Formats: sequence, C-alpha cells, structure tokens
Amino acid sequence: MDATVILPILKKKLAFLSGGKDRRSGLILTIPLCSEQTNMDELSVTLDYLLSIPSDKCKARGFTVIVDGRKSQWNVVKTVVLMLQNVVPAEVSLVCVVKPDEFWDKKVTHFCFWKEKDRLGFEVILVSGNKLTRYIEPSQLTEEFGGSLTYDHMDWLNKRLVFEKFTKESTSLLDELAVINNGSDKGNQNEKDRSMDFNYLPSVDPETVLQTGKVCYNGSHEPYM
Repeated sequence: MDATVILPILKKKLAFLSGGKDRRSGLILTIPLCSEQTNMDELSVTLDYLLSIPSDKCKARGFTVIVDGRKSQWNVVKTVVLMLQNVVPAEVSLVCVVKPDEFWDKKVTHFCFWKEKDRLGFEVILVSGNKLTRYIEPSQLTEEFGGSLTYDHMDWLNKRLVFEKFTKESTSLLDELAVINNGSDKGNQNEKDRSMDFNYLPSVDPETVLQTGKVCYNGSHEPYM
C-alpha cells in the first residue's frame, strides 16, 4: 500500500511510529485518541500501513502500543484495544492505556480487561501519563508523555512520500535498463537499433532518481530494520 493512496487518512495522525523502542527493543506504536469519535476503519487502514513498514526481524521483537485515552471515552478505548487483537495479534507484547486524570470507573475497566485477557493474547495496563516512564525510558517517549524524543508527523510523512517515490522510480529504472541491456546482448542488429532509439530510453531520468535517493539517505533515521 502506497502512502499517496491513503494520504488524507495518514495526515490525521490516528497512529504513528515515533522511532522509540521499549526495553525489549520492540518498536513503540502510539494511538493518540482525540475527543472526537475515532473512525475505526481509518484507524485500521493506518495501522495496516504502519505495520507494513518494519522488517520481519523488527516485528519479531513485538510492539508496545500506547493508547492515549486522556481525551477519549472508555468505550472508544476498549474498542481500540480489542481491535488490536485482529490487526496485530501476534506482534503486540504490551498495551499501555494512558488514562485521564478523572479516571473511568476502575471496576468496569479492570473487569473488562481481565475478562478479555486470555483472548487478547497480550497484557494491558492502565497508567497515568506521568507514570508511563516506569515502563518505557523517557528518551524513547515523545514529549506528550513526558519524554524527550522528538517526532514531527508531517516531516515523517513527507520523508515517507519521498522514500516511496524513490523506491518506485528506481525499481522501474532498473527494470527498463535490464530490458535495454538484454536487447543489446542478444546480438540481433534490429534489437540493437531499437535499444538506441529515443523511445527505448528509460522513462525515468537516472540523475533524478539518484538525487531522490540522496535525499532519502540524508533524511532517513527510522530504526525499522
């Protein structure tokens, strides 16, 4: 899935990978729920896209998911936590639900998570925003959770668009060059003449692809390998 296809959804920042890691070196996935009703279909699409980015080796370490429920209702938070079972069931190690200062009914929340514990397959903890550092190092948390990790969502998204553009164009360029080279190697004069024809030059400017690659290299800092 390309970011350009779901760009309006990604701009909403329904979830994000900040680059932070938990104490097991697993990636931290953050879902910042807002006061407005969250579109679950759009959230699911966002999660599918984000989880397609890390390598299999990185996914094997598991994810710690932070569900920021400080501006949301308990029923929305519960729906999101249960949804994680279907989206990333084998990859979630821990879910930290950040609770608001005026906490939801403890009896209800504890009962619901206890009831679903075996079916979920991952641990869920309820924690205040200022206590999240008990579970994750401050250097791996973004500022809204009392950490020092810098994350700019639009900057990240722009870099993803550049990276995907480079990947698509470089792959296309290599394929076209292979076709041209194969035609030349066959020794058929007609093929050689065709390969020299303007119409058989690469459709993508190699220099442009190279420059895009340099931009990706200079701006890349995602620990997803």
